[in-house]
Order: sequence, then C-alpha cells, then structure tokens
Amino acid sequence: MTIAVLLVSFFGLLLLGAPVAVALGGSAVLTSLLLSPIPPAVIGQKVLANLDHFTLMAVPFFFFAAALMETGGLVRRLVNLANALVGHLRGGLGMTAVLSCMMFAAISGSSPATVAAVGRVLYPSLVKEGYSPRYAIGSIATAGSLGILIPPSIPMILYGFITETSITRLFLAGVVPGLIYGFGLLIMARFLAVRTKVPLRPKATWAERGAALRSAGPALLLPVFIFVGIYGFPHFALFGVSYEGGAIFTPTEAAVMATALALVIGLIVYRETTFKGAIETIVATAPSVGMIFFITTNALLFAFFITQLGIPQAVSQLLVSLDTPPWLFLLLVNVILIIVGFFLEGVPTILMFIPLLFPAAKALGIDPVHFCIIVVVNIELGLIHPPVGLNLYVGSAVSGLPVWEVFKAVLPWMVVTIGTLLLVTYVPAVSLFLPNLVFN
Repeated sequence: MTIAVLLVSFFGLLLLGAPVAVALGGSAVLTSLLLSPIPPAVIGQKVLANLDHFTLMAVPFFFFAAALMETGGLVRRLVNLANALVGHLRGGLGMTAVLSCMMFAAISGSSPATVAAVGRVLYPSLVKEGYSPRYAIGSIATAGSLGILIPPSIPMILYGFITETSITRLFLAGVVPGLIYGFGLLIMARFLAVRTKVPLRPKATWAERGAALRSAGPALLLPVFIFVGIYGFPHFALFGVSYEGGAIFTPTEAAVMATALALVIGLIVYRETTFKGAIETIVATAPSVGMIFFITTNALLFAFFITQLGIPQAVSQLLVSLDTPPWLFLLLVNVILIIVGFFLEGVPTILMFIPLLFPAAKALGIDPVHFCIIVVVNIELGLIHPPVGLNLYVGSAVSGLPVWEVFKAVLPWMVVTIGTLLLVTYVPAVSLFLPNLVFN
C-alpha cells in the first residue's frame, strides 16, 4: 500500500506538470503524511543531511570553473589550439569541435556546459566554413556529452557519494572510455565530412601551431593540475630528497582549485575578465547550481523512502534467486536506463535508480566502478535524444535550429555513443584497466 501511494503520487505530480524535483520530494512528504512510514520530523532531518556532505561541494565549483573558463578566454584558446592541430584535415573543423569538447570536458564535469561553451565559439565558424548547420550542431551536441565521461564528472561524483565508491577510482575509470568515445567521434567527423565534401582549410604552419600552443598553455594547465592533484606523484628518491607519493588533494578540493585557477588565468594571464565580470559569471551560474542541489535533495529523499521500504533489497534478492547471469542483468540495466532517459535527466536518474540497481549489481559480482561507467554512458545517450535530452536544447539555443532538427543532426553521431555503450558494458577491462593499474 505504501509503495503504491508513493509511486502514484510521484507520477500524479508529474502528470500535473510539477517539476521532477517537486514530484520526488512531494510524493515522499505526501506518503509520510498519509501513512506515516517515516515521521515528518525525520524527513526534515534527512533533507538537511542530504546536503551536509563534503563530497557534494565539488559540484558547484566545477560549474563555476567551467563558466569562468568561458568568460575568461580559456575556451577560445583551446579551440584555436585544436584547430591548429587538425583544422586542415578533411572534416578538420568538425574534428576541432570534438577535440575542443574533449579538452573542455577535462575541466567542466558537465555536458550541457561543454555544448554551450564550445558551441558558442565554434558553431558560427563551422557554418561560415561551408559545413551544414546539421553537421555543425550534430558534432558539438554529441561531443559535448564527453563532459560527463572524461573526468572530472558531476554524475560520477553523485554516484560515488551514493554508493560510497572512491571518486578517484571513478574519475580514472572514465579516461580510457572517454578517449575511445572521442576517437570514434573524430572518425565520424571525418567520415561525414568526406560524404558531404566540405572544403579544406589551409594547413597551419609550425610557427602558428607553436603560437596556439603557447597561448593555450595556461588553459591546458587546468586539466593537468586537476589530474596531478587528485592522483599525485609516484614515490621517488632523488639527490637525497624523497617523496612518499600519493594524492595531493581530494576531488572536492580539486574543484575548488580549478575554480581559483580559472579565475586567476582569466583575470591576470589572459586579462579577458574583471572582478566584476567574474562575480556576474558566478551569479549567472548560481541558478544552475541551485537546480542541481534542489533535485539532489529531493531525489535522495525519495531514494531514502524506497530503501526504507525494502525495494532495492527485494529486487536484489529476486535477481539472485532467479540466477540471472551478469550479462543479462547488464542488458536489462541498459534497457531500463535508455527508457528512463526519455523522461529524466542524468542527475535524478542516478539519484533515483542507483539505490535500486546498485545492490543487485553488487550481489551479482559486478564491479562498482565498471557499473558506474555503464550508467554514465547511458546518461550520455539520454543527453542526445528527446524529449528531455539537455544537449539538444542547449544545441538548439546555440544554433537557432528547432530541437527536433538538432536531434536529427545527432543521429549519425549517436552510432558512436551506442557502440561505446556496448563496449564498456561487455568489456570491463576498458573501464577497469587504469584504476587497477594505478591502485593495484
């Protein structure tokens, strides 16, 4: 009865047009008031407890770092560097879009932010150079999904927070799949460009490439700084000086340092922003951060309810009793998450369904790190298909094309996303190679 009331009230609120966060929290509160499975006082305590975690502080700071990179001139210089390296190839400007998204993804942790930042710089150039609007926005909207696979990644932070899995391991696990996904998109960029016979650009000279590299050097320091800070240096002894090795700071502290460094580079090195401009950027980004935390709080409250009602444990026991093989379970997970992606964006998907699916995955012996990468790639797929694919809406805002046209534009590129999903699902070594190499 309690489960029925919880689910009916949740879907009822959604049908009435309530935001997802309101439907999640409202259904939990309504169920508590009607049937009192959990006292209302405990709900209030749980809401505060959901936000009182050091790990979650990384989320707003990675958002701020991405915004400051865009307004401080860092994104434009990364795009110029990518263009100098591959812009002369057939489909070079499309490949530039993919490379730029990969570099920006190594700092932002957010796919929509990646699409917005790179798209505003590159989309007009792609169209001006003779690429069709579909090709231009298709490449950016799809490659932008790399923002949550190549570390740092906000969904990985939330997954690690819920499952108590090492976020450092999760970040490292995203590197190889992210590079494979990016390489596949580079191949697709060239393939589609050859079919449409886009014009070639003149090849950059070595002097121009050197100038682009020097200009982008401070921006490139950010991902290197984050990576070295989180994973540290190996143990060494040199000229009587020894270092024990290990991490320098946590992923949350890395987010704070990335924000500070992006601010310093924009203010002092590139001088393309001011203190007033930086404050305006942070204020403009704050609503997005507030939205994430509003959804997080309510989704965790909903997840707390279903956990207290024993639903995850029941699902886990059912799958184990049916002797479900891991390959079939992972196939079911992919199907479920693809369907969920039609209705929910990435953050509520993780916060609602990981408490339900993770115990079953653990009971079947699936590595938590491997499982996380599967979930993240599924979310990437959800970002580029309607009706709630955020990258489609951001791409529409950048290009001026209708959302349905943006979706048709990403369809050829989606082949790479689906191929990457199958690869990471059934070849665990793709995700686990680096974490096992570093930590074992």
